[in-house]
Amino acid sequence: MLLYILTIGGTVLLVFLGNIFIFPADMSILKVSLLSILLPVIVIAWDGIFATLIRHTMPASWFSKDLWIYKVSKIECKLYEKLGIKRWKDKVLELGMFTSFSKKTVADPKNPEYINRFILECNYGAAIHFWNFVLGFFLLMFFPHDISMRFILPGVITNSFLSILPLMILRYNVPRLTRIHTVLQNKAERSITAEV
Repeated sequence: MLLYILTIGGTVLLVFLGNIFIFPADMSILKVSLLSILLPVIVIAWDGIFATLIRHTMPASWFSKDLWIYKVSKIECKLYEKLGIKRWKDKVLELGMFTSFSKKTVADPKNPEYINRFILECNYGAAIHFWNFVLGFFLLMFFPHDISMRFILPGVITNSFLSILPLMILRYNVPRLTRIHTVLQNKAERSITAEV
């Protein structure tokens, strides 16, 4: 949470100072202040709209663990490890409270239905963060060029950075969850076979 607050606050401060001192805009300090403060509100609201659309209008079958788009290669996982994901992944904000499903820890590691739901939620989250990363740049079209370049673009770049981090974490966790799910399924099948 602190990472997000500092990153967003730092962006707002840099946008404000940049528009006052470095690239002075033909605007009052009040207008620059208001636009700087509104910046994260606009970007977060934009993200929220697409997150809600993805989470509540698209069928769960589009986010199944069996779809090729959600398969994560060993090379991708190694890349995340080279980027130090194990050191910083617990510092990134997790917003499971909005879906009533926390992805911070595996609460029920012996329940295959729970693990399957966990994978589904990871895939929903990965899709949401990917599209927030991409669609954020479309915000630039809704504002005059000067406002877009001076205020919206820095916010969108910050948002992209903050979207990539959870996307990488979610993708990194899926192979481990898939292995747990496979082990649990195999155990269940062996116990059914033993009973017969």
